[in-house]
Amino acid sequence: MSSWFPRWRRVDAARQDLVAPDETLPPAQTLLMGVQHAVAMFGSTVLAPLLMGFDPNLAILMSGIGTLLFFVIVGGRVPSYLGSSFAFIGVVIAATGYGGSGGNPSI
Repeated sequence: MSSWFPRWRRVDAARQDLVAPDETLPPAQTLLMGVQHAVAMFGSTVLAPLLMGFDPNLAILMSGIGTLLFFVIVGGRVPSYLGSSFAFIGVVIAATGYGGSGGNPSI
């Protein structure tokens, strides 16, 4: 009987070049991948709001809540991080006339 939430199994030690979607890395490798992911996501989650004049703390909180909700809704089957997007920075700056220092008063 399958459960709603997946049960990951350890990656096969003989096959170190490939990790299947239902497998997990050993704890040390998982920790290193987590640190790499945090460094990669931190730039977009902090830099994008700063460029638009938003509060980065709010962006981090909302991306965390969104990621947790997404993880629960898909049952952990789709590993994803829902963070800030750089796609609309130009539009926000143009629409609000943001000058680039401090908070954006036009939001």
